[in-house]
Amino acid sequence: MITLSIKEKTYEIRMLREQLVEFLKIYLAIKPLQFFYRTKSENIKNELEKSQKGTIGYDLNKLLDNNKLKVIPKFENHDLKHIILGYGMTSVEEIKMQAYLFGNGNKNIFCIIFFASGLIFPEEWNSFYKEYKKGKKSVYIHDLSFKETIMKQTEKLKTTYNTV
Repeated sequence: MITLSIKEKTYEIRMLREQLVEFLKIYLAIKPLQFFYRTKSENIKNELEKSQKGTIGYDLNKLLDNNKLKVIPKFENHDLKHIILGYGMTSVEEIKMQAYLFGNGNKNIFCIIFFASGLIFPEEWNSFYKEYKKGKKSVYIHDLSFKETIMKQTEKLKTTYNTV
């Protein structure tokens, strides 16, 4: 009989919670959007591949490729925020970004659902609250558009919006 230490059990439970958040993200948001916007996805990817180094388009293409992800139509603005704000693509990083965005004034249903999924990570509540407060103090980013920024310099936008 194999027994696990408390540390190993804690790790396994955390992994299950992360898988739950990933499942919700994939099946409540990503898959439906990919299904309904298949053609648009190819057009966006072509546009990204033509982008010059140092631009949002280039960096978004690199982010997606590095994480083995496809463009998700209607989520370009969301991915743009990952780049500008510097949040990773893990479940906890996603929740941190949603906490920031909620604090920054984003009250759409996706933001609320994913921010609320942070409840299953009590060990991260302080970090989520810290990101929420950071968002409250920061320049409003919700209306920033991928289409308007695709050719803009990434570092300039990071400086403008990630000031706290």
